[in-house]
Amino acid sequence: MNLQKKIPIDKIFIDGLEDIFIAGWIQQVRNLGGLKFIQLQDRTGLVQIVLPKKKVTSEVFEIDYQEGDIIAVKGTIVENKSAPKGKEILPSEIVVLNKRAQEYPIAIGDKIETNIDKRLDYRFLDLRDRKVAQIFEIESAVAYAIQEYFMKNDYLQFFSPKIVGSATESGASVFEIEYFGKKAFLAQSPQFYKQMMLIAGFERVFEIGPVFRAEKHHTSRHLCEYTSIDFEISYIDNQKDIMNVLQGVIGYALKKIQKEKTQAFEELGVSIDSQPKKWPILSIPECNEILQSEGKELELYEDLDAEAETIIGKHVKEKYKSDFVFVDQYPWDVRPFYTMKDDENPKLTKSFDLLYKGQELTTGGQREHRIDILTQQAGEKDFKIEDVDSYLQFFRNGSVPHGGSGTGIERFVQQLLDLPNIREARLLPRDPSRLHP
Repeated sequence: MNLQKKIPIDKIFIDGLEDIFIAGWIQQVRNLGGLKFIQLQDRTGLVQIVLPKKKVTSEVFEIDYQEGDIIAVKGTIVENKSAPKGKEILPSEIVVLNKRAQEYPIAIGDKIETNIDKRLDYRFLDLRDRKVAQIFEIESAVAYAIQEYFMKNDYLQFFSPKIVGSATESGASVFEIEYFGKKAFLAQSPQFYKQMMLIAGFERVFEIGPVFRAEKHHTSRHLCEYTSIDFEISYIDNQKDIMNVLQGVIGYALKKIQKEKTQAFEELGVSIDSQPKKWPILSIPECNEILQSEGKELELYEDLDAEAETIIGKHVKEKYKSDFVFVDQYPWDVRPFYTMKDDENPKLTKSFDLLYKGQELTTGGQREHRIDILTQQAGEKDFKIEDVDSYLQFFRNGSVPHGGSGTGIERFVQQLLDLPNIREARLLPRDPSRLHP
């Protein structure tokens, strides 16, 4: 058999095909004595192989088929209304490419679910579950659609270092590493480098890459390593220019994956609701009024917690029929030193969070580009100037007004598919207790 000539299983269900050659792993075997059924799966789908003892060769019938075996099958497509999608394969030849060596340690495609920690221990098997696999088919399509949007709109894709000499943000959420006798850190974001690219004159840049946060959170929404979709643009008037780009790119991705991944959404039982033409924008003071009316008290210049985000998300869905809302003018106390302050109230900023279905998805806004004010703000955030001098150096020869955002792709997919835990949307998640596989 020339394995390179095998066809994807989903092609079997296209009219006109008769003789086929497929390969995959056995998901299930049913032995009824003189009749056997094999559920065969590959990346694209699932098909039933039927083995009536009187209609197949003895060599094919007598093979000891087991769940997990890898087989290649030549045969004929036959109609059967009781088979998945009304078609099954009557094999003329089956070759066992590899036999499993042990029982599956986790349930796959079963009604009895294995807990997520054990599933992650055996992620290579967990991904054989169609519903799990479809999460990553969709995630891949999301990343491609976002990249396509940026490329179509004349953004430069760049690749920033992930080992850096100074922390991007203040606080303890940074991984410190030893670097040839020097102190270094894993990058918390490509923020400084996005801005460097704009100051160099590129005007529109984006990156899709890993970022690292040493946050000791064991929650359904935090990871220590995740993939961030970052962009930065020059010559903006204010943060609303960033909001417009963000709605453009996410809206483009939603439309594209909805069209291209119909089967995946159907298998997961998920649909994408239509969204208003313009996503609503609420200021932090407006959010506080909404929260107060719902019995949730927050200080005016305090960050929104998870409960507050959920309340705002529910309010926006009911009032505006939108899964998305920009929470604008975030408090200065909870923003990085490079954020531009609000013109009228210096305790607020020209920055925002984008909430999706009641959970923070994106942080973005306008950056401070004036070196004197930027230096002052670094001091306000208790940075030693020498620790951020390499960053400040970017601005001493002039910088254009600019801004951008960072979006975690795992959070986007988690909310899109209504997953209970963000670790479901990360191939091999890293949290405070997980470093393997």
